[in-house]
Amino acid sequence: MRHADAATLAVGALADEERPGAEQVLARAFRDSPLNVAVIGTDPERRLRANLHGAMALLPVALAQGLVLVAREGGAARGLLVATPPFGWPLPAPSLRAQLRRVLGQGLRVARRWGLVFEALARVHPREPHWYLATLGVDPVAQGRGVGSALLAHWLAGVDADAVPAWLETDRQANVGFYRRAGFEVARRTEVLGTPVWCMARPERPAHSR
Repeated sequence: MRHADAATLAVGALADEERPGAEQVLARAFRDSPLNVAVIGTDPERRLRANLHGAMALLPVALAQGLVLVAREGGAARGLLVATPPFGWPLPAPSLRAQLRRVLGQGLRVARRWGLVFEALARVHPREPHWYLATLGVDPVAQGRGVGSALLAHWLAGVDADAVPAWLETDRQANVGFYRRAGFEVARRTEVLGTPVWCMARPERPAHSR
C-alpha cells in the first residue's frame, strides 16, 4: 500500500469554494457501492450523475449544519467526510429548490428509493447523543493510500474531545475491518433493498484512555 505523502496530504474543513470539486469526489467514490447499485441500477454513468446531484443537495446543508472535512493532496480534494454532531442528526432537508434539482437530476424513482434507505436506517439509529459519520468517501484514484484513515483520525480526535459515542453504517463488508481498527464494532447487521448494511458503534472514550 502506498500512502499519500504526509507533506502534501492535509485534512481540514471544506471551504465553500471547494464544493464543486468535493461533489465530484463523492460522486466517484460511491459510484460502485452496493447500495448505489441497488438504488440506481447497473449503469455506472447513470449512478455517477445521480450521485453528483445527491452531493450537490447534501453539501450546502452539511456545511451549514454539520461537519465537512476534506483531505487535500497537492491542493486537490482526494477524500471527504461528512458528520453530524450530537443532536445534529438528521440534517435538515435541503431547500425546496435544491430538492427539486435533485429529483430532476436523479429521477423520481431513485429519489424515492433513497428515501426508503434513509427510513430503514433511521429505524435502527441510536437515540442517545452521539457523533454520526454520514459519509466517508475517497476518490478512486487515491484509494488505498491512507486518505480515508487520515480523515477518520482527524474526525475521531474531535469526537473523543467531546467524550461521546459515534455511529456509522457501511454497505461494504471490507470496510468493517477498517472501522474496527478505529474502535468501532458491529452493533447490528441489517438489509436495505436486499443489500447488507453493517451498523457500527464506537463507545465514548474515557479521558484516561485518550
